[in-house]
Amino acid sequence: MDHNVRLVLLVVLLFVYLFICAGMFHALEPWVDAWWLKDSNLTDAAREFYRNYTENRNATAPFPIVPRSYFESFFYMVSVITTIGYGHIVPVTTFAKVFTAVCANFGIPLVIYILAIFGSKVSDLVLAGEHRFLRGVPGPYGRRTVTVMLVELFGLFFILMIPGAIFAQLEDWSFGDGMWYAFVSVTTIGFGDLVSGQRYAGVEADPNLPAFNFYILCKFCYILVGMTWVATLWYLIADVLPPVRPEGQQMQKEEEPEPEQVPSGTLLANQA
Repeated sequence: MDHNVRLVLLVVLLFVYLFICAGMFHALEPWVDAWWLKDSNLTDAAREFYRNYTENRNATAPFPIVPRSYFESFFYMVSVITTIGYGHIVPVTTFAKVFTAVCANFGIPLVIYILAIFGSKVSDLVLAGEHRFLRGVPGPYGRRTVTVMLVELFGLFFILMIPGAIFAQLEDWSFGDGMWYAFVSVTTIGFGDLVSGQRYAGVEADPNLPAFNFYILCKFCYILVGMTWVATLWYLIADVLPPVRPEGQQMQKEEEPEPEQVPSGTLLANQA
């Protein structure tokens, strides 16, 4: 199978996997209502938290800890399999915790594999450009240093600054907060101090609007592109670093020389 076709199929598989996992998670973690608060699968601490949350809810209330819509469940699963883990939505029922662990067990390796392919392909394009346009830079390490700096600057502008400005506009944040959110997202740090899609101009966002759902899909695509940028940097830097175990230094058990075989009858002849 062609490598590009396989990559497209893997990306489609990733989206299908996320949509299925999000639907099942949303069924396990519905939004708070009276019957759900009586569910025996919910811990007493979580039940008390939700009771206080719904009674004192206002424009500055904490982030909802359960998904308010299907696409919020989708973005929760995105934060799981990309290992970002913002923490704005967490599983509170036992079933949801087990289900999240199972989804992560298969989803995280799939994302890593896809990013490895993306990073390899993009780094090949970058190296081709390095060979063509940076021939005048002396030494391979000098050329690679310039290449990495150019890729860093590209990401700073197109992966952090421009998306950061867009997040700041949509979320009513400062430009610095928008860049900070972009940075902690694409690097999978995910502190959770800023989470997009929760407020718009100080008012709680409506998760049932089509524009909100489209926004979540765009954020996922942006995270994939941003993580590809990070993976490309890994490839470019690792390409010039010495291997962890240099060739020829592998630990191998030295074979002891076998004792010389004495022909049958030789010893008796010598004693005679």
